[in-house]
Amino acid sequence: MTQDDARPAGDLPPSDELALLRDVVEVMPVMMIAVEGPELRVVAVSGAIQAVNARSQWQGRPLGEVYPELAAQGVLGIYDEVVRTGRPFLAPEWRVEVTGQNGEATAELVINWTCAPWLWPDGSLRGAIGVAHDVTAQVMARRQAEAEAAESGRQYQRTRDLVGELQRALLPSAVPVLPQVDLAARYLVAGVDQSAGGDWFDVRPLPDGRVGLAVGDVVGHGVAAAAVMSQLRAVLGDALATTGSPDAAAARLERFAETLPGARSATVVVAVLDPTAGSLEYVTRGHPAPLLVDAAGEGRHLLGSGGGPLGSGSRGTLRRSELAEGDVVVLFSDGLVERSDRPYAAGLDELTRLAETATTGQLWPTGTSPSAVDRICTDAVELLTRRGYDDDVTVLAAALQPAVPGFSTRLRPSAGELPRVRAELHDWLTALRLSANDHLAIELAVGEAVDNAVEHGFRDLSTGTVVLAVRLLADGRVHVRVDDDGIWRPPSPGRGRGRGRGLELLASLGDDLSVDGRPTGTTVTFARRVSRTVGAAPARVAVPDQPLDGESYGTVLGGEPLVLQVHGAVDALAGDRFRTELVAAAQASSSSLTVDLTGVSHLTSIGVAALVELLQGADEERPVELVAPTGSPAAFVLDLVGLPRRPAAGGPPA
Repeated sequence: MTQDDARPAGDLPPSDELALLRDVVEVMPVMMIAVEGPELRVVAVSGAIQAVNARSQWQGRPLGEVYPELAAQGVLGIYDEVVRTGRPFLAPEWRVEVTGQNGEATAELVINWTCAPWLWPDGSLRGAIGVAHDVTAQVMARRQAEAEAAESGRQYQRTRDLVGELQRALLPSAVPVLPQVDLAARYLVAGVDQSAGGDWFDVRPLPDGRVGLAVGDVVGHGVAAAAVMSQLRAVLGDALATTGSPDAAAARLERFAETLPGARSATVVVAVLDPTAGSLEYVTRGHPAPLLVDAAGEGRHLLGSGGGPLGSGSRGTLRRSELAEGDVVVLFSDGLVERSDRPYAAGLDELTRLAETATTGQLWPTGTSPSAVDRICTDAVELLTRRGYDDDVTVLAAALQPAVPGFSTRLRPSAGELPRVRAELHDWLTALRLSANDHLAIELAVGEAVDNAVEHGFRDLSTGTVVLAVRLLADGRVHVRVDDDGIWRPPSPGRGRGRGRGLELLASLGDDLSVDGRPTGTTVTFARRVSRTVGAAPARVAVPDQPLDGESYGTVLGGEPLVLQVHGAVDALAGDRFRTELVAAAQASSSSLTVDLTGVSHLTSIGVAALVELLQGADEERPVELVAPTGSPAAFVLDLVGLPRRPAAGGPPA
């Protein structure tokens, strides 16, 4: 049948109707694509589309052939749905990525778009017309404004729902960072007006290197559901830690649930992943079984173990699945796949497809995380939920990965070596994707330990070596060891009042601090348990590849009242100069003095001691104010040692 044969009899349009339509659409100032028939043949494309995503041959071809990238991003499915059902579709702030004819990424856009049915004169469906307005600039501007407001703390204390706060307090805010298992999680509450839900998840590193995983769902919402959820999570976590068996842990949870009102009918999947053996053991109690996606991007839902919800008395059997390096296990609550407008199986199929595409990095080809588990918990979940979700959504993803190699370096006992060491350590820590606090704490602690070795171990020596070794342990701690072959000496008399804070700062930043001084050298060791933040929004803002101290230390003094602006690293290399410039600024000030530490990339105990001396010498006539924005390296250290600061000059105290 030809295109003309498909038209209703008696209503044949003029032969040049499509040509006229193309002429009109081409000059429209919005992005517009018109398609015809169930094959979604493209009949008109606006110039605005061609400007950002040119295609040389599109007329009469199926939409999926002209723009294949639209399939994975959900746009093609919307056109198909409108043509099949005749119902229009409206989507505000839909993120799309357009590519060139050869598949290269060209632009990422945020659009408000509508897809409406295109009818014949007799009212029958002819096709669909999509109209999109590019709102990228407005959305980016709004997000930037929101980020700036959050950074300054103006929105930090906004009123929050008390029950929502309870939920956040009861659920983990981070997952551990482990050497052979890459982890990520995401939790979404169903709607801003919903009270706290009963979804929960947990990750428990076990003593033998295995990892316990769990996702559960308690019936209901509100304080009661949150309270039941927290108790089930605590009992299961302890059971996993003590038994190491998902079957035994689930059995203990069942016994506890029998005594806890509100726990009956709760569902849970409990798993133990063994990275050494390459295996996953799990049980399901009325809960969806895990999804397994291999390194090649092939996904399959594992079989359930046959157990019913808690309280049903149906335990089921323990299941086991073999895993290979690069395989991803996804545990989730049914809120991720259940929708009132589609079958449950369709939701599972969509999850599988998106998880497969996210695992291989093809969902958003650019501007996303290098980690498959991150991509599943952010990008895939975003696509699954952006049309709304009826229940809370919980996703926990774990992937087998090669063991994280340790970081080690040797340096001469010279303060000039410190920037290089910090830059190399920064790259190693960045690859671990730690929480901002953990990343900054380890950088500061290592810098402090190396600073002290250089300053105190080699004061009377001209040669020597400092060796730094950092590794990620199986229990989720970063272990640091600093060895030097120098001879430690206490600070010389009069050499900087207030020094000697280095060990105190190290103890605050890590655990199990040990200092072993010997005639042949000194060894300093400490560890810090590290984690990765849960539920972070997709990272679309570029993160600097290098630490902030690419700019060398320096100060600028000026203004009235006087402001001393400091930038770069305040370490052993710059410590004496920093102290001298603080004293000079205080002497030059006739009223107040502000020390702006916004540009400081690294602040060790040498700098802290100098600031303490400055504050101790201030009085009511010549007060001193320290400025460090919340989230900055200087603010982190000042808060840690209890020195007062303001996020902005003249603003309220932090």
